[in-house]
Amino acid sequence: MEGNIYLKTTAKTILKLVLPFLLIALSYIFYQKTGDMSQPQLDMVKLAPYVLLLIGTVISWKFNRSREFFILVVLGLCLAAVTSLPVIPGKTAPMNPVDIYSVICLMIPFNIGLFSFFKERGILSLWGGIRIGIILAQVLAAFWLMNPEQANLLALVRRDFLPGLHSFTPVPQSALVFFFAALAILVLKQIRNRSSQDISFIGVLCAVFFVLHDQRDPFQYSISFAASGMIMITSIIQDSYSMAFSDELTGLPSRRALKQDMMKLGINYAMAMLDIDHFKKFNDTYGHDTGDEVLKLVASTIKDVTGGGKAYRYGGEEFTILFPGKSINEVVPHLEELREKVSKRAFTLRRTGRQKNKSKRKSRSNSRSAKQKQIYITISIGVSQKSEKNKTPDTVMKSADTALYRAKKKGRNCVSK
Repeated sequence: MEGNIYLKTTAKTILKLVLPFLLIALSYIFYQKTGDMSQPQLDMVKLAPYVLLLIGTVISWKFNRSREFFILVVLGLCLAAVTSLPVIPGKTAPMNPVDIYSVICLMIPFNIGLFSFFKERGILSLWGGIRIGIILAQVLAAFWLMNPEQANLLALVRRDFLPGLHSFTPVPQSALVFFFAALAILVLKQIRNRSSQDISFIGVLCAVFFVLHDQRDPFQYSISFAASGMIMITSIIQDSYSMAFSDELTGLPSRRALKQDMMKLGINYAMAMLDIDHFKKFNDTYGHDTGDEVLKLVASTIKDVTGGGKAYRYGGEEFTILFPGKSINEVVPHLEELREKVSKRAFTLRRTGRQKNKSKRKSRSNSRSAKQKQIYITISIGVSQKSEKNKTPDTVMKSADTALYRAKKKGRNCVSK
């Protein structure tokens, strides 16, 4: 059972990492089939990216995902420019496709890198208005730059600083700097934050680069931009699901996930309620930030419970563990092992600013150790199982909660059933 839980968690993590690139690969395979399509089908291919980008903007607006929203807007504008070739106001000649291509090569990586740094501060807000202004300023700058009178300036964008590199890719070398800078930023952010948002941005960046590098025909642009829209949509859905069913602080499944999984329980199961001993006193003494660190420490131990259990954060300092298909006698040894693991795991409390009045004659090592204090956390556990008396998951939970109260009455740091 433990192996199944581990495999499920690993599979979900791998899927998040691989899905954007899987969509890119599928889009390329789909592009290879366009030669066999009828004209109505090809018309649908041309329309698909606009539909997906529009769906993505609506979903991101509904879920208040401003970074995705504005990147999708930029992608839509760039796609319209590259496929429609609009006319410059006041001019009769259409824009030069090479000029449009050069500007798009700059705009997309610049905006993906830029918006990935912005915090979520709304779309229909002052901050959202500023970001709309940033995009509009770029559009105006692009029109100005593509004016024939600015041909010399645009030539600088297309200038080859390394002549041999042009044979590898037609993407302007100034744009390559933007692409690689954006990619490096996103990879570093992903390593640090492990965010599915950054993974989706990396996927979109790669999808756009591949089509700008290959640049075969408008259908390839349509399919690659459609893939970009799908990458963003799946990322928003994944993140929204995670926010709804995962506890942000501890990373454990949330109370909502617990309620859903309780409905899936079969004929036999056990349930444990856990509580951190003296947590309120600890929180009042050392502060809520330190209390949050304690919650994360305990959660990191609880999530590795053995015996086929799955841990959830119930709320506050309380946690729940479900044991599908298990009895009390089967799970108690695993709960005792868990309790012991928590009690033996030291938490280093850093007390900054409390050593200022100490004698300066003390060595740095003594001063450093004086600022740190190791404390040990204990938990109390109550466990119950389905029985004639407790026939539903809710009654089993209440029974486990009562057992938890008994564990605290016994002196804490124990398991009661």
